[in-house]
Amino acid sequence: MNRRSFLQVTLASAAALVGYSVIANAEERRRGGGSPGATPSAAAAGLSALVDPNDPAAKAVTYVHVNTQVKDKNLQTERTGVKFKDQKCKSCAFYVKDKEAKVNGKTAAPCQMPFATGKAVAAEGWCTSWAKRA
Repeated sequence: MNRRSFLQVTLASAAALVGYSVIANAEERRRGGGSPGATPSAAAAGLSALVDPNDPAAKAVTYVHVNTQVKDKNLQTERTGVKFKDQKCKSCAFYVKDKEAKVNGKTAAPCQMPFATGKAVAAEGWCTSWAKRA
């Protein structure tokens, strides 16, 4: 697979995940499952635990609970005009802010990336999939 094909597949997958999430969130709101702006409890948000940074899938994307824990200087780069220190899960396009809750004492929310399926990522966290929120 060449670089162009890889990027096309990656972008198409990300777009599909975002589209699915938007549709699922709209359906949940339609059924009365949430109200915009409300901060639910972890249980109400369907969150039971934070992603384990030692999980192989999380390691693959270098997930950490706090972005200052990233030690590799090659990863600490500016992306789409955002300095690394400001790249946190809470400012990522994949972070589901309307489902934010306290999980294990940290502000967290679901992430639309597959490595975090069924778990939450810390608001102050970071991974290599970070993308600027529109």
